[in-house]
Amino acid sequence: MSSNQGESITNPTKSPAKVIIVGAGLAGLACARRLQEAGVEWLMLESECIPGGRVRTQLTPEGYRIDQGFQVLLDSYPIARRLLDLEELKPRYFESGALLAGEEGWERLLNPLHHPSWFLAAVATKSFSLREKITLGLYAGSQILRSDTSILGREAGLSTMEELQRLGLDGSITGNFLKPFFGGVFLDSSLGSDASIFRYDLKKFAFGRALLPAEGMGAIPKQLASRLPSHRLRYGAKVELLQRNKGRVSAVRLENGESIPCDLLILATDERTSLRLLGASNSTGRLWMEVSTLYFTGDNPLYEGRLLVLPESGSGSLEKRRLVTHFTDLTNTVPEYAPKGKRLLSATVLHPPLGSDGDNEIEDLETFLSGVRAEIKAMLPSFAAWEFLQEVRIRQALPSQAPGFMKSRPERRPLPNLWLTGDQVAHASIDSALASGLDTAEEVLNCLHLPF
Repeated sequence: MSSNQGESITNPTKSPAKVIIVGAGLAGLACARRLQEAGVEWLMLESECIPGGRVRTQLTPEGYRIDQGFQVLLDSYPIARRLLDLEELKPRYFESGALLAGEEGWERLLNPLHHPSWFLAAVATKSFSLREKITLGLYAGSQILRSDTSILGREAGLSTMEELQRLGLDGSITGNFLKPFFGGVFLDSSLGSDASIFRYDLKKFAFGRALLPAEGMGAIPKQLASRLPSHRLRYGAKVELLQRNKGRVSAVRLENGESIPCDLLILATDERTSLRLLGASNSTGRLWMEVSTLYFTGDNPLYEGRLLVLPESGSGSLEKRRLVTHFTDLTNTVPEYAPKGKRLLSATVLHPPLGSDGDNEIEDLETFLSGVRAEIKAMLPSFAAWEFLQEVRIRQALPSQAPGFMKSRPERRPLPNLWLTGDQVAHASIDSALASGLDTAEEVLNCLHLPF
């Protein structure tokens, strides 16, 4: 953060300061909400026709709800609970656990904190040793007792995989559970994210429940936007240029040539867009996680349970390289995701990380699809009758959170009257995006000398 963090912003006019927020993702919407509560005049500019950024849902003509990749909301997220009406979202909850799909059969692993009657079954799970279960249980318990701030306040300085090795958890429990589960959370199959991220996510998954809104993840930003004055949200308004005067942003110019003056500016966009608007290098040197979510439809259930299926990959010399990190029959959890009589499955495939200015080579879709089909069919032969619907491929889904990631972020306040917010400067999660938006709003209010 720059040294002018505490510098006061003097309103150059007698009217309330005009704050422009670029981007109607979760961080931007949370920021707008706080400014609205404080009585600040603001305007949000969003290039798309709907809010949400990377959190959105497509409703197909046939009636399928296709999320922008497999995402869930945890009811243990404190900021989400504060800003959202969860019941209004019509939450559909996953069971807390997973299905472990191995060559010698499937095992149901349920979190005894949420399913106490499954405690003995969890202890008896054959996919990993009793020692590993006890070690992970004690470790998770120690994180539950810690505050979120103490966990995320500073980097651990070692990767999640290094943390697991330190704990002696680099055997079957990693290959059969932790890698496919948390690899899907981090979008990093190597578990290279800083151990602080793992500790936080482990706590939230252990303590909370994962849910999907009945109308898709896009219902989350839709609800946030519905609480804001509609005349302050402009969709289809792409910001082309920042106009500067004496080291400050004085206006933004839209793609259509319109110029809108502002006293303060908040960039709640993706990192690439922020860097472009700032005229900075298109690359910070950070790696980005790329992911494909493939959607399939069928007529009959593939398995029972509102659970994620984790294909076992083994460990060490026995580790298998798989395309599919995990998959789930979404309609087991959310019947509303498919039209009546149909089902919807999502399969997550991770790609190698890429630089902020590059792309991975796109493989032939048919070859790629054939490999994914073969892996799921080997576990569930009846999957052969299912049809491919759509691939959602996100080039920059999450920034790398490897040790040192805090230092590689862009500056949060690169100009005296300009702030960046969202996962470009914060941890990569739904709750962190919301928290980042609120924190940015508080900094703006401090500079405006408004009570809060």
